[in-house]
Amino acid sequence: MNQQWLIDHVLDTGSSIPRSPDDDRSYLTLAEAERIVEGALEHLGAHGDETEYTYMRGHRTRLVHALTMIPKADDEHTTLLDIGCYGYMGFWAKQHLGYEHVTGIEWHPEDDSATIERTLGVGDEQVSFESLNFDITRTDWPVEGRFDTVLFFEVLEHINEDPMGVMERINACMKPDATLVMSVPNAISYKSLREFLVGMPPWTYWFYEPDLSHEPRHCFEYTPVVFRSLLTASGMSIGAMRTIFAYSTIDAEQDTLAIAESLGFAARDMGETMIAQCTKATEGVPLRYPDVLYSPEGYYRNIYPRLQEILQQRFEHHRSQQAVAERGAQIETKPAPSDAPAPEAPQHEAQLQIRELLQTCEAQFQRQEQLEAELQTVQQEHGLALEDRDQHRSWAGDLQAKCQDLESQVQQLLFQSDCRLQQEQELREQLQQTQEQTQQAQRDQQETRAWADRLSQENAELRAQVNELLFACDCYLQQINDPQRCVRVIRERRFRWALDRSKAMARKTPVVRSALRPVYRSAKRIIKRRM
Repeated sequence: MNQQWLIDHVLDTGSSIPRSPDDDRSYLTLAEAERIVEGALEHLGAHGDETEYTYMRGHRTRLVHALTMIPKADDEHTTLLDIGCYGYMGFWAKQHLGYEHVTGIEWHPEDDSATIERTLGVGDEQVSFESLNFDITRTDWPVEGRFDTVLFFEVLEHINEDPMGVMERINACMKPDATLVMSVPNAISYKSLREFLVGMPPWTYWFYEPDLSHEPRHCFEYTPVVFRSLLTASGMSIGAMRTIFAYSTIDAEQDTLAIAESLGFAARDMGETMIAQCTKATEGVPLRYPDVLYSPEGYYRNIYPRLQEILQQRFEHHRSQQAVAERGAQIETKPAPSDAPAPEAPQHEAQLQIRELLQTCEAQFQRQEQLEAELQTVQQEHGLALEDRDQHRSWAGDLQAKCQDLESQVQQLLFQSDCRLQQEQELREQLQQTQEQTQQAQRDQQETRAWADRLSQENAELRAQVNELLFACDCYLQQINDPQRCVRVIRERRFRWALDRSKAMARKTPVVRSALRPVYRSAKRIIKRRM
């Protein structure tokens, strides 16, 4: 790419660039973007910082138009880089455009942190993303990877040195065929013309404020020709470009725009802000130092002669407008000679008709230009309205299908709820039966324990009694060899009492009775034999 080709290309193709993207990607409509921005404004007014609210309110129109130029994410892997990420653009990109991976760039010299964690929200919706903290004029950007979409809004006019160096590094951050959406102030807007007419600098924002931490002054403001030259030299193919009236309207600036139109400028190109959507066309910048920005010698050698052609066209247009106005004035004010005969009535009427026709033609010409501008605006709004209508129809169909699905799901949930309630009732009955059985088992267990305790006590008593009986039996067996002594012992009252007692105990306890019955019988037989 050479300097002459660049200026020829920019001047020859400028009028053919569409005002809105015409590719097959999905975009927000103007109405959708307005609702999004108004929602954020309402949230900031109620809960946000006053500085942030004032900034967004002033830039409301620009933000709305910018949102309509950003393509929606193709899938969950699409990445976005927001350079100069002040405000809510990162939040909107994640929440409404489908970008899951958002990275910001901002610069806070007072903060030494390499990254800043930004959290933005509107109402209950919140998103977080990482923002890199560095000066974009440095040559080495600490940015990892490449991005599918890059946003660069209202930043380049603040760059005081080497703007093409910044654009070169932006090109390096973009994937092949990536999208750049960028905006800068328009140096030939109606505002610039108004400032020029009253003897002030024809800039948008030139003030040297004492505190420039929030919004520093503009170092350079771009015209459409310079802006398109910068983008083309940066390796970008311009897909859409528009100027917008961010702080006023065409109707409110009719007087100023009439002067601009008399010089050949179209009213729709006189907005304060230019927004462009571009696609990366080359790897790296094909022209690092375009003459329009870097070389006075190259500017007057390559660019100025081409601009003179446009200047002559402006002169011709102005002269033709002036000639029409002068002819009308001459016909109005030309006096009739005193010695000449009064013009005939038909000739006088013809002059009046010609004058009226000239005035009518001039008014119609101006009105036609105004109507063309309004027609283009209406067509654009109509196109956006049609897109909005189609989108709403699509949404309505989706919502109807979702409603049907929800109704089916609700019916299933109700049926499942009835089944669950019935199961719950059965489980409650089973639980009650189980609790009753548990209580009965506990009562049975207590009775069993009491019976076991009684048996244990009786067994202990029986063991003592059996031990006494066994002792008595041992005594009997030891005394068998001495019958006489045995007879004496038997006859003794004490033995009788013991024997009677053991018999009584044996009668009470069947087990002991069965066990001792043979012993008693044997003892009786032995005693009888001895006696």
